[in-house]
Amino acid sequence: MKKLFAIILCLLFVLSFAACGASKSDLAANESDFAAVEDSIELYSADTDIGGDFKYTADQSESGEAPQSQETTEEKIIKTVDLSIQTKEYEAYIAALTSNVTSLGGYIENSTNHMGSYYSSNSNRSSTYTVRIPADKLDAFLAGAEEKGKIVRKTENQKNVTLDYVDLESRINAYKTERTTLSGLLEKAESLEDVLSIQERLSEVNYQIETYTAQMRVLENRIGYSTVTLDINEVERVTEEKPTIGTRIKNTFLDNLEDLGEWISDFVVNFVGGLPIILPVVAVIVVAILVVRKLIKKRRSK
Repeated sequence: MKKLFAIILCLLFVLSFAACGASKSDLAANESDFAAVEDSIELYSADTDIGGDFKYTADQSESGEAPQSQETTEEKIIKTVDLSIQTKEYEAYIAALTSNVTSLGGYIENSTNHMGSYYSSNSNRSSTYTVRIPADKLDAFLAGAEEKGKIVRKTENQKNVTLDYVDLESRINAYKTERTTLSGLLEKAESLEDVLSIQERLSEVNYQIETYTAQMRVLENRIGYSTVTLDINEVERVTEEKPTIGTRIKNTFLDNLEDLGEWISDFVVNFVGGLPIILPVVAVIVVAILVVRKLIKKRRSK
């Protein structure tokens, strides 16, 4: 009988303790309904650096590293290529280059053209083009770059920006989550002071989202479109990769012959161009010689 009585007392004690805890939790929930507004604002202010250095505090592990995504992020690579090209068909090469860029869905970012010198016989033209090509069409463009020309120098660079991309993505998602939370808190705010505080923080969050979104767009453009710089030079003869002795002798002879031709043509151009000055000087010299000869004859006759 005593054991049964003790068991009943224990059950009554447990039930009363549970009822008391439930009433306290309900009371605390009612009293802290609006206090969550200020607590949430302080939480996001502490976990987020307004200057732009986001701190992974909510989901960060004890080691201090950000949690890794379950899915493996595809590597983000920025590719740049520099080409030096020689061509004997300058105009045809420029036309083919423009057509190739357009057909592959790219665009010409900028270009510089040198149309040769009017004061020298060496009037070979040259150009520098910077084009943007879709990354998946880069190989096709490079293959077409050798049509009507020869690539004499090629430099390729690849930069892995996966960490930068993931970092920007994480910042944007974190700020968007905070914006959603603040919007919900704004609907529950009752005092003007709380409304102004939440709106001020919302403005800062929206600014951060716009800033990082703009940086993300620039990065995505550089990833999606490879940059190719082409130095195009018009030449009489295309340079060979491994010329033989006979070819070197031939090229040296032709170079010297070309230099001689340029010297003769420059001399003719300068001489003909200087005739307005040369002719009066020659006329004055001839007149002076004739006068001197006449004076000499008169002296001899005396």
